[in-house]
Amino acid sequence: MEELVTKVTRVITRNDGSEVKLVAQAYFGVGLHRSVGVDVFRRSTPHDGWHLCSDRPAPDWRTMSVDEYCKRGRSEKLQAARPGEILAVASLIGKPMAGLRAAA
Repeated sequence: MEELVTKVTRVITRNDGSEVKLVAQAYFGVGLHRSVGVDVFRRSTPHDGWHLCSDRPAPDWRTMSVDEYCKRGRSEKLQAARPGEILAVASLIGKPMAGLRAAA
């Protein structure tokens, strides 16, 4: 039986020296239906500890203009990592391990 990816970790270094760590993991619920969760961590320098980013938007996000929401209303998770970065890591879950090993 072919092994599938169940957890992926990717660390991204930003231009300012800060780092973002994306951890995607497969979870299995009732009836063994798979779902994928992605946690985002950040730190200011490689010597600092990791901080788990919240997925909650600003409390008053519903009253913000679109521009204001983009600047300060998004969740800490979406401020630290771009949606494409999150999707790229999440999309690896469930893929064959053999394919990833060959690409590495």
